[in-house]
Amino acid sequence: MIEQLAALAKIADIDAEALRAETELRDIPARIEGLRGDVKRLGDLLTAERAEVADAERLLTAQEEELSNQNQSLAKSKAKGARARNMRETDAVERELETIRRMMKDREAERETLREAIAKRKSSVEKHEKEFAELESYSVEEGRKADIRLAELTAIRDKILQGRSELLPKVPADVLRRYDMIRSKRQGQGMADINNGNCGGCFVVLAPQQVLSVQKAEEFSQCPRCQRILYSREALAKRQG
Repeated sequence: MIEQLAALAKIADIDAEALRAETELRDIPARIEGLRGDVKRLGDLLTAERAEVADAERLLTAQEEELSNQNQSLAKSKAKGARARNMRETDAVERELETIRRMMKDREAERETLREAIAKRKSSVEKHEKEFAELESYSVEEGRKADIRLAELTAIRDKILQGRSELLPKVPADVLRRYDMIRSKRQGQGMADINNGNCGGCFVVLAPQQVLSVQKAEEFSQCPRCQRILYSREALAKRQG
């Protein structure tokens, strides 16, 4: 029993060390994916802003053309006024001129407002273009670093796991299944070292009789709260030494 429990404890140590590498192996791609998502969102925002500027500039061009047409209409109306033969025709031309001038004034005001809006939007685009370039560059560099780190972690994990397969035959199959099931439910920790009469996993106070049993390595005992398989590292070292 001591040899079996010691083998399982070694497996648990290997798994705990490997878990740290595996956690980073999982977290790094998620972080890089999130960073690339940020780049895409900023790129989409930039594309939308550029489209808004293009639409506004087209509208400005249309307003400029309309003002040009109104200027031509104004010139024609003035020429018509010069040819007026009586007061009635003169008054009619003046009303026409007033209407055209009012329309031109409104269009000029709209044009200036639009120009200001375009200038502000272009300023925003320039700012976001700079931010996008910086973020994209940062994302590429972080991706490069991540690839290097992932390769390192894979090598570290593989090295840690060496020897695990040699320990597996030393532990009963049903105990291994129980250990793996507990690991899946307890953040990768299937065993717990007792510490001053407490479970090292959930810190519950254990019954003195159970503590004594664990120290004697008489059976595969489990914590009554978290169900982790209990062992005493100090007792195993003494009994094996």
